Amino acid sequence: MTTAVAAKSMECERYQIGSDGSKAELFVYTVTADLDVGSLKIDLTKQPPENKTGKFPIPVGDNWKIVWKAQDSLRVVGLNTDYSENPFDSPVIMLDVDFANVRSAYSTAGGLTDFDEVISDPWKYECKRLD
Repeated sequence: MTTAVAAKSMECERYQIGSDGSKAELFVYTVTADLDVGSLKIDLTKQPPENKTGKFPIPVGDNWKIVWKAQDSLRVVGLNTDYSENPFDSPVIMLDVDFANVRSAYSTAGGLTDFDEVISDPWKYECKRLD
């Protein structure tokens, strides 16, 4: 298998809709799956100039281990353990990346607020394939 086939990547935006209808609090990040190594890498490439909403919720870097992949390798699930000193942060994070439908979702476990229900999530996501 060649490296071009073994690596898949996409660029995603995480944002809220501002009062004028445009994208506000825009975060831009890339997700790269290295199927030969079995890892995901998250690179945060753009943050809001005045970050009013706190930190980016997905840990950046290449500490993500692929724990499952589809037969066609177009969907992978990555796992990251981030043991922050903040008790409200979740130590386990899963990232489900679907390169075929160009979307991703993340879920957390082990934190104090993991069972709290968000009534209205203000965040929107958009992704596009880079490979």
